[in-house]
Amino acid sequence: MKAAENQSQINGQEKLSENVPLQKLNITSVSSKATNQSDDDKPKHPPINLKKDFTNGETGEDDDFVEVTPRMNLISWDPVKLLKKLYHVKLIEETAEDISYQYVSMEGFMEKLPMNKKKATLLKTWKRRFFKAKDGWLHYYESSNRDRPSDSLQLMGGKILEMTDLGSRILGIDDGRGKFLMVRVPSDKEYGQWKLALDSQIADNTKAGYLQPVLYANPHPKKKVLVVDMGSSAIRAGLLGEQASLPQLFFPCVASVNKTTGDIIVGADAYKPENRSNSNLVYPVHPSNKIDKFTIDWKVIKVLFQKIFTELKINPSQHWVMLSTPQSLGDNLKEGLMEVFINQYNMCGVCMVQQSLLSLYSYKATSGIIVDIGQRIEILPIYDGFVISGGVSRLPYGSDKIQNSLTQSLLENNYSFQSTIEQLIVKYIMEQSCYVASHYKNELSECKNADNKISTTVKLDGFDLPPTAYSEVKYDEGRFKSTEGLFDTDMWEMDFPNLHKLVFQAIQMCPMDNRRHMYRAIYLSGGVTMLPGFADRFKIELTKLAPPGVPIEVHASQNRYHAAYIGACSVAGMNEFEMMCIDKNQWKTEGKKAFRKWQAPTA
Repeated sequence: MKAAENQSQINGQEKLSENVPLQKLNITSVSSKATNQSDDDKPKHPPINLKKDFTNGETGEDDDFVEVTPRMNLISWDPVKLLKKLYHVKLIEETAEDISYQYVSMEGFMEKLPMNKKKATLLKTWKRRFFKAKDGWLHYYESSNRDRPSDSLQLMGGKILEMTDLGSRILGIDDGRGKFLMVRVPSDKEYGQWKLALDSQIADNTKAGYLQPVLYANPHPKKKVLVVDMGSSAIRAGLLGEQASLPQLFFPCVASVNKTTGDIIVGADAYKPENRSNSNLVYPVHPSNKIDKFTIDWKVIKVLFQKIFTELKINPSQHWVMLSTPQSLGDNLKEGLMEVFINQYNMCGVCMVQQSLLSLYSYKATSGIIVDIGQRIEILPIYDGFVISGGVSRLPYGSDKIQNSLTQSLLENNYSFQSTIEQLIVKYIMEQSCYVASHYKNELSECKNADNKISTTVKLDGFDLPPTAYSEVKYDEGRFKSTEGLFDTDMWEMDFPNLHKLVFQAIQMCPMDNRRHMYRAIYLSGGVTMLPGFADRFKIELTKLAPPGVPIEVHASQNRYHAAYIGACSVAGMNEFEMMCIDKNQWKTEGKKAFRKWQAPTA
């Protein structure tokens, strides 16, 4: 393929790709012409099979014609309609029924044994504590302090046992996640009331408990906070509202930099033909070859933030900023961003949190395994707000591998998409038709049947493509073959552990007593996890690795594509938000030393 890409001409005739149905062209009209195409517009197509050997001068009938396939030339195509489709913000309603109205709340004093103890001993006796059963949780407090619970159990999905063999008015509470608590109720009357309240709250209402964003929210009455999710492939931004919302702005993280003038245009406009024709396409937040490193183009990033301020019509000097960052940025990059926000735009203060942590907040959870898959993969085990550092995994691939595999599958079906602009079409095809097979081999067998139900057609005629472009794409096994590398990296010819094995390893790195809970607290975020079938297949594969009988729950919010942004809204809305920020004065006096405020606690 590489040799074919490098050989661009045959005897002065420009090579044409094998993309669209064959048509006859007069060979005298096919010439090598210089164009002002940008490097990103030039298709890199495979060689064609000519039916004439021009080199040896052989001729036959129809000497003036040769059957070739003209390449799809998108030099003048404006992808504005396609980009609107790709970056459309849509609210998806959660389908789970909220049954919290069935919960019976209760509070009062009971006695308890130490956690996971079923019998009192001389040293571990019954202790009187204040309890609250509310919203599917049981909290208990030291008698003198009821502001912060000493410990909590999740009742949802658990069991309430009457321990009559151990005495009267004793209940056993099994959360199904590795915690067991014995409580003794003071009186028969209260025993019945507590039993009723606890039984009512074991019904699982987890999905209805996810943070429910709105499409639009009224501006927050007291806070002026700009919320930005700075991804390597997309930017999400908006103003903090009265409740968590989806982003007001959502656009590609790309810029065209004019080769002559140096003018910078960011977002979707960078792809316009008049802007890209004499420009280089630049990705300002770019992952490096190292797994945990990013680079930032500072000239472009300043223009990008100016676009956000302009489109949201805000004065940055009057706002704080909640910034969601890709993975964990190094101090030098954080310093550069602080200089942009504080020194250049004079913003009130800045809070930076990595995307995976914010995704967990979107589920209203403080413990669990975050599986975040966008342009890269990050697996983050967190327990009670502490990152289990030994279980963290970061991989330098994600959606790009799926897209590359899909491109190859389409090429095998005689559809060639090679240039950067053409890859936007591949991204659309991926989002419209790719899925994860529950059983890969079964799906392959289905493709060989005469009644092939896997085959699909993706229409492309709504995007004003030129006449020589494909109006539709029809293919079959590439729909699921391109995604299989997530669970079998050999498919992508990579020497990395499979996704489910990495999550299993993350759980194994957690303390023994917490592992059952972690198996039931796996949270998905990122665009790749939106692929149909992903959550089900992930659960199937992890079940094979988990101990027998351990229940597994994979949580997949309907709006997890924007999970980090939703979580950022939640953090920005907290009463303590400004205390989490580095304000102008602190930055001027402490500089990089102030970053200790943002260090996530580790265990």
